[in-house]
Amino acid sequence: MSSHRFIQLDVFTREPFAGNPLAVFPEAEGLTDEQMMKIAREMNLSETVFVLRPVREQSAESNQQSAKSEPKAASDPTSTDVSEPSAQTAGTENRNAGEVAQRNLQANSDSPKVLRRLRIFTPAREIPFAGHPVVGTWNALAHEGVVPLPENNNGWTRIYQEVGIGVLPVDIEFEAGVPVQVVMTQGNPKMGNVLDDRGEQEDLTRALGLAIEDLDETLPIQVISTGLPFLAVPIRSLADLRRCRVNAALLAEIYDGTGATGCSVFSRETIEIGAARVHTRMFAPGDNIPEDPATGSAAGALGAYLVHHGAQSIEPIDGQFRFVIEQGDFMHRPSRINIEVTGKPGAVTEVRVGGPSVIVAHGEVFV
Repeated sequence: MSSHRFIQLDVFTREPFAGNPLAVFPEAEGLTDEQMMKIAREMNLSETVFVLRPVREQSAESNQQSAKSEPKAASDPTSTDVSEPSAQTAGTENRNAGEVAQRNLQANSDSPKVLRRLRIFTPAREIPFAGHPVVGTWNALAHEGVVPLPENNNGWTRIYQEVGIGVLPVDIEFEAGVPVQVVMTQGNPKMGNVLDDRGEQEDLTRALGLAIEDLDETLPIQVISTGLPFLAVPIRSLADLRRCRVNAALLAEIYDGTGATGCSVFSRETIEIGAARVHTRMFAPGDNIPEDPATGSAAGALGAYLVHHGAQSIEPIDGQFRFVIEQGDFMHRPSRINIEVTGKPGAVTEVRVGGPSVIVAHGEVFV
């Protein structure tokens, strides 16, 4: 058996036992797809992250091994090609040959140098992108000394990561050499299909334990994405949002039918005054996540949706809309997600999501 250490954090909070828990395996080389999936189920958190070297490094190492093995293979047909295990590992670590080709093409392009590659698993499957796993992982890696410190150990450092949707920048703020905030740039905002059929809306509200009269009809029920699609459902009041009682099977069937990976139900009424503009709850029972206390990918998409529809009720500063999304309070794990949206109604160009994290545990898993 081999041991693999992990770090557990609470993300989008400065207080332990709030925010969204996350397990990070900072040195995941050697783990297979199957082992990663089993570990994610064992951790039983909304997401678990496995940190790997960038594909460019793995590709270069594989090429070197192949080059070294060629003379031996040519002179001794019965010998074993030493490059073969690396090829098997690469095949195990990726879902199919097309994904390997896409990643290698991306890694050898003119994209910025990638510091690490992240693979993100729910208890049910691997996903290409998520918010709180990225924010929490880079907080952990900054504590591990992976991230270069800014001048005088204070200020911001920008690095690049590889996730399933591509290479994206991450900005990390330090104070006296300690990471205090991680801000990630998400994928291109996309506003998808609108659920406007009355019967389908009634089914959806029934799946949420609500009535169709509880919907905020000034905004659409719409599939939204900045890398991972969610079904955005506007609710009139915070009190109605609190009353949600989910029929898991029905809700999963409905949002899955729209192409979404979860249901982001929200109200523009908030618990706190000030920067908060939305309170949201995210349900993804199809991924064994009855409710998520903080969902950065859904929050980023929701931020884009609000600006796209002119529903955020704030003025931009230097071309950016900045506000906070609340989540997790009804689960007794309050989370506060910082949102920066660049663009204007009908034309959102970029979304950034950030916040603090706190380390709460260290441990080892034996496989």
